[in-house]
Amino acid sequence: MKKRFQVLFLLVLLLAPAWAASLPAMSPKGAVFTLYLRNLAVKKAFFVDFQAELERLKLTADDLIALFGGEEVDAKTREEIARFLKFMSLDAIGQEGLLAVYPDGSFLALARPSASAAPAFFEELRKTLGETEAYRGWNLKRFSQEGDDYELVAGYRDGTAVIAGFPAGGAPLALGFFEGNVERGLELALGGDLVLQIDFPPLAALAQPYLAGEDVPERLLGLIRTPKRYASTLTIVKEGVEGRSVFALDRGADPELAGLFLKDCRPWPLADFPQADGVSSYCFPLPELARYLNALLADLDVEFELDLEAFGDRVALVSLAVPGQDPALALQKPLGDLLLYLEAKDDLTAETTLLTWLQVLAASSTPEGEGGFQVERYQVGPYKGKRITLGLGQPVFLFNLGDRLVLATSEAAAQALARPKLGEDPTFQRWAPRYPKDVVMLSYSNAGPALKLAGEQLAATTPMFAQNPEDLQAMMEFSKRMAQFFAFLGERVGVGIGYTRIEGEKRVSYGLTEVRW
Repeated sequence: MKKRFQVLFLLVLLLAPAWAASLPAMSPKGAVFTLYLRNLAVKKAFFVDFQAELERLKLTADDLIALFGGEEVDAKTREEIARFLKFMSLDAIGQEGLLAVYPDGSFLALARPSASAAPAFFEELRKTLGETEAYRGWNLKRFSQEGDDYELVAGYRDGTAVIAGFPAGGAPLALGFFEGNVERGLELALGGDLVLQIDFPPLAALAQPYLAGEDVPERLLGLIRTPKRYASTLTIVKEGVEGRSVFALDRGADPELAGLFLKDCRPWPLADFPQADGVSSYCFPLPELARYLNALLADLDVEFELDLEAFGDRVALVSLAVPGQDPALALQKPLGDLLLYLEAKDDLTAETTLLTWLQVLAASSTPEGEGGFQVERYQVGPYKGKRITLGLGQPVFLFNLGDRLVLATSEAAAQALARPKLGEDPTFQRWAPRYPKDVVMLSYSNAGPALKLAGEQLAATTPMFAQNPEDLQAMMEFSKRMAQFFAFLGERVGVGIGYTRIEGEKRVSYGLTEVRW
């Protein structure tokens, strides 16, 4: 047992320098915004087929330079573009990459290339920077001039490249990174191949001096202090792309606001909705939201009253990709083809409320202010509803199903109401066991049809901002190539599932999108 412990201790000692040398561990604490990437040199292998398709369709950087630049781009310009792209490639952050922005206005961008790419990368970096100055182990070049309010430096050391910017004077955190006089160890709430994190307390602290007056409502201060941290991560796995997120709140700062996000109730089951390309079911307290907004606006002396007492705590959204649709017609649908479900505690009052809002919207849809609001009977299968014309815009459709109202943003969406239920779909049945029961949000999607439709619409759309026939021809060719790539993506990207649960004072979410690598 003692021998095993000694071996374990030696392993810890060997690995400790690697852990300590990670980019977050090197960086100063206190960042407001952090973007961290790792292992891309390894995970890049997953995208071999995607890269091959980009090359086949002539959508690489060199191809696009040739398409849009033609013979006008000289050899020197091409060389500069190629150099820039080399610095911006995934190889530049093959091991790790980090961008951290601090509340004092400074930022750090750090990169560690993959082992195979590092020699060429740093040779190119040294050539680009030219003469540098040795500073505390770093080779740095200053790009700002004396007297500038903001300083910018770039350089490298021991396989790590850096670009830093910070306000001149004082002791900004990014400058302390080189000086070594700041507390290091940027904490990340989640791990993954790509991590995005926003820490709200530093932002609240920045806003505090501007909200210190006696006339500032306490509720507004609570609103600013309630969010603590949002972190989201994506990880490439064998099945596809896995996502996780955490939204942490401080219930003590504003219990009413935090309660809106932390209410633990159950959404409608996904199986009960029509088969579609995307279905999301949420638990969110609409009446409490209205009461909170009314109180906040009253504190700010704004006369506005939102009444959602007739509605319940559940909302759902169903989205459709309608094949063969005229792109010009699609552009006239700003809301797309959607079904919005709203729980109703008092269905007649809730329906009257929605009709009133739609009438107000119609009144503002024409210059004369009349709007052309018109209501007609409409039926889809066994569902009786109303067809509502709003001025010159597309009609919407409203159905009262007793315990819920359904608002369809187009006739295609309204017709989908009578489709077979999602629970009868064999693909959904295969994924359904992965959903836990104690959740406040559920989602299911099939991105393939939507991607294919996007490609069709892109291919059929004529560019509207081309300045001359050559630009128009180039844009049309680009649209054609992109449409083919979207079709390729439609074949490779499949089902996506997601859910959110409440854990203490956090909303914790998980998602997985199937990708056929």
